[in-house]
Amino acid sequence: MIFRADRAAMLCSVALSGFLVTSASAGVELNLQEPVGEALSEPAKVGDIVVTGSRVVRAGFDAPTPTTVLGAEAMEQRALPNVGEFLNEAPAFRPSQTPQTNPQNLLGGGQSFADLRGLGSIRTLTLVNGRRYVPSSATGQVDLNLIPTIMVERVEAVTGGASAAWGSDAVAGVVNVIFNSTLRGVKADVSYGITEEGDNETVRAAIAVGDDFHNGRGHFVVGGEYYNAAGISSYNDREWGRRWEELVSFSGPRGNNPSRLYASGVTQNNQTYGGVILGPNAAVGRPLHGIQFGAGGTVLPFDYGDAIGVNAINYTGDGIYSRGQHTLLPEIFREAAAAQFNYDLTPSLKAFAELNYASAGARFRTPQSRDSSLTAIVIKRDNPFLPKAVADIMDANGIASFPIGRANDDFGPTNAENFSTTTRFSAGLSGDLGGGWAWDAYYQFGRNVADSTIENLRIAQNYSYAIDAVLDPATNRAICRDAVARAQGCVPINLIGQGSPSAQAIDYTHGTQFYRIELEQSVFAANITGEPFSTWAGPVSVAAGAEHRKETTNARSDELAANGRFTFSNPRPFAGDLSVSEVYAETVVPMAQDMAWAKSLDLNAAVRYTDYSTSGGVTTWKIGGSYEPFNDLRFRATRSRDIRAPNASELFATTSSLTTIRNPWTGVTEQTTVVFSPAASLKPEEADTLTFGAVYSPSVVPGLRLSVDYYDIDIAGAISSFTAQAVADNCFGEIAGSGAGFFCGFVNRTGTGAATAVRSVDVQLLNVASLQAKGVDFEVSYRRPFRSGNISARLFGTYTKDLIFDDGTGAKPTYNSAGVIQSRGGVINRAGQVGGFTSGQNNGATNAPEWVLNGALNYSDDRFTAQIQGRYVGGGSIDNALVGPDSPDYNPASPISIADNKVDSRFYVNLSGSYRLSEAAEIYGAINNATDTEPPFPSTAVAGLYDRIGRSYSLGLRFKY
Repeated sequence: MIFRADRAAMLCSVALSGFLVTSASAGVELNLQEPVGEALSEPAKVGDIVVTGSRVVRAGFDAPTPTTVLGAEAMEQRALPNVGEFLNEAPAFRPSQTPQTNPQNLLGGGQSFADLRGLGSIRTLTLVNGRRYVPSSATGQVDLNLIPTIMVERVEAVTGGASAAWGSDAVAGVVNVIFNSTLRGVKADVSYGITEEGDNETVRAAIAVGDDFHNGRGHFVVGGEYYNAAGISSYNDREWGRRWEELVSFSGPRGNNPSRLYASGVTQNNQTYGGVILGPNAAVGRPLHGIQFGAGGTVLPFDYGDAIGVNAINYTGDGIYSRGQHTLLPEIFREAAAAQFNYDLTPSLKAFAELNYASAGARFRTPQSRDSSLTAIVIKRDNPFLPKAVADIMDANGIASFPIGRANDDFGPTNAENFSTTTRFSAGLSGDLGGGWAWDAYYQFGRNVADSTIENLRIAQNYSYAIDAVLDPATNRAICRDAVARAQGCVPINLIGQGSPSAQAIDYTHGTQFYRIELEQSVFAANITGEPFSTWAGPVSVAAGAEHRKETTNARSDELAANGRFTFSNPRPFAGDLSVSEVYAETVVPMAQDMAWAKSLDLNAAVRYTDYSTSGGVTTWKIGGSYEPFNDLRFRATRSRDIRAPNASELFATTSSLTTIRNPWTGVTEQTTVVFSPAASLKPEEADTLTFGAVYSPSVVPGLRLSVDYYDIDIAGAISSFTAQAVADNCFGEIAGSGAGFFCGFVNRTGTGAATAVRSVDVQLLNVASLQAKGVDFEVSYRRPFRSGNISARLFGTYTKDLIFDDGTGAKPTYNSAGVIQSRGGVINRAGQVGGFTSGQNNGATNAPEWVLNGALNYSDDRFTAQIQGRYVGGGSIDNALVGPDSPDYNPASPISIADNKVDSRFYVNLSGSYRLSEAAEIYGAINNATDTEPPFPSTAVAGLYDRIGRSYSLGLRFKY
């Protein structure tokens, strides 16, 4: 679609209308929502509210665990489409699983998960209304696309360990999405958005209705929304994407050059659309050097351009750039609805029920499989499709075969669609026992069905059969060499030249992979709170409860995938269930109140015992305190033991792919089947968490608030795996030493010594790794009346000191005899690394900028609001496992050297405003990335942390009655 300049001008002018009206009446008056640190908007007054930092209900108690409360008004002002995108603007969150970071994730593309501290989304627990929500994937996370934003009253984020209060997965923290249960009337929202480039058109429509019934004894709120984003079809749709910024590596002697560098205009010399001859006979000076195949099998010279290794740089040569055909941003679509009912059975007994339905999905395209290894496509001399000119060269030089590198675009694109449907029901009772005691109990059931379909995926063995073609002397036609394959319908494929493969051959060598995961979760829980007695400083508050949860997962796949016949993915069917029984208790004990040395001093402690059907019992705990020496200052600290239990995917799921690894016995690099296996014996990860900080609100400066908190999260027994290459290499080391041991149990091999063939490698999950995250969160906010409204400002941010991953191998940094570093070892601090994660589901500690800041200025009054927001995402390194010129270990002779390991920071400006047309209606608009700032170089290595869409506009209308 061609983007019209007049449409952009219209959207821009409407989005800025709030700013212009404001300045006309009151000078330059901009606005920011309430500080994130405690609350961004006032929730409805509905009696006692349990803040997620604690299970205790106690007026005036501030939990010692830092808790951020994000109000619905702040989300509306930013005009973002879902809770996930709003959370990812908070510095403590990392956008590890969003539509911008996972367009190529074949089993989860388009989903949006919360990820606190960069420890992986599997270590952040997501709740809805204080209760667990049925997972959206076998890895246990909740897709925030499934939450209808119009129903949200606030989102509470506990930025510290909370397993003692809420159970497993709350290692990095908890996100609790609270729905509006007191709405009276109707509210609706419609909006349209588009980018500066005229793509990723978005449409959103939402409505919610609430009212009393049965003379005020009951209340209901029902709402739903529709959203569609058209996506961005290709990297080539952005100027930065057309710069082809990729990693290139030297091969062979490289003089004083480092082992690798990122460059622009990078193409692949080891593949073309029609095929290019590779291998030793295509080396410089050899008879098949510089030969490629054009349309119809035409033999053409191949220009290697400014070659470095298997690549060329500076847009030179005849190689191709394949990433341009990747989907940059998938199409996203969702429908979500929710209903809440509350009813007073008696003055002291209440009932509630909740219903949820949501369907969300994504569509995207990936290029066809690229063949660039020396074993993927081998053309033999008797191949009937071989051009005579090349056959003559082979005959003259005694060449029996050669490999070709080919980008198989003439097979058609690989189209993928992920679709998830969730239904959930929850109902319960709550009552007042008198004397400050209250109870509640509920049952809930949820079901999620996640479907993944990948069209036009290569069938590995069929492809191998089809490539090996010979001439049938009886018919003078090409046939497959293998007689068994011929009997089973093998169709030979012509890979010489673009457009040469027949439709019949493509059908034989490709298929559609289907995978369905059905997850069911049932929960029964009961809780009680009260104040059993008092100390000299006030009443002691307690909360206790029990919960039983059962999760069942069933996965089905097509026959080809079930038998591992596709080139990659191949999810296998599985079925598994786990049940969890838990009991917990928490208390708040006041130690001092209104004393000379303490305005207040509270002790908070909690303990939980959890029994897993898969791994047995584990105890988590928390102890903390909150100390207020005087009204303006409060100190807080917690120490906790937290856990993450293995999820269904880690316990039961198996996939396999053809992966290129080096056979350590022969030194030959070849495609090998790698099976990624679960482990039913996995134990829960255990984390020790420490947080402490202070909140200062000086009474001499009303409206000013400052806070700072330090965190230290140390995870032992993290679930991880060794790479296939590491497994093979360690097996080789075992045999060279005392004999086959642990690692050789995962290598399927035949032969001995230099004749050893690696048939497959099993990569199994183990409790072998560890993680550690350390850093500081801080916030400064100020709010005061101004003219007829309020003006406020805020700066908040996160400094990540450490994000250390230990792979469990025990490997130390190694140096050769000349003192040149060969490896960083098995322990890498990823803090300050902003590259290294480009696509897929990111469950680990792969990267985190040292500094992320978010500041804003806001003005609001009865008719309009206007906000300018600035976001700073720090730069850093591409990969902390490499050494660049800025490292004291840098030496270009090192195999892990890189020419430049630095990435620049970025600063983004977002503008938003709204104008009230009447008591019932307001118009609003936003401009995101107003300066159209591009991602830093190298853009393809830093996905997710930096905006890839560019300037975009949105315009909407809200109605409240």
